[in-house]
Amino acid sequence: MSLMQIPRKIEYALRAMIYLADRSGTVARGAEIAEHEHVPKYFLEKVIRDLMRRKLVRSRRGPGGGYELARVPSEVTFRDIIEAVEGPVALNVCVDGSSICALKPSCRMFRVWEEGQRAVLQILSRTTLEQIIADRAMDFRAALAIPRELGAAAKP
Repeated sequence: MSLMQIPRKIEYALRAMIYLADRSGTVARGAEIAEHEHVPKYFLEKVIRDLMRRKLVRSRRGPGGGYELARVPSEVTFRDIIEAVEGPVALNVCVDGSSICALKPSCRMFRVWEEGQRAVLQILSRTTLEQIIADRAMDFRAALAIPRELGAAAKP
């Protein structure tokens, strides 16, 4: 069975950006990002170039050089990242804004594609790197609290 799924290029770009957001204000080497995020180094370099062209990432040369976010995590959305590496998000060609479909006036699926497009863009546009790193921090704090709760429950 085949799946409708996000291309690897998008997944790798999102992982790299989340990694950089976790270390906001610091510089990370490409090899470090690739190793930690399990992204082939040659592929990461291509993705980083796309992100740099869209001014989401900047590079630092020389000793201690590498990559860093070009904007604060609260100003970078999943949509920004996806469009930097793949172009505009379109659930189907009929909703990408550039196609003229002769079937549109009688198409019984168009409403579904249009509604899906709105929903996808809304989610991608409101999801920021700041939210993702905050979610991880909350998950980490919750994980630390579990043993204490279990310990408290075990006491008579």
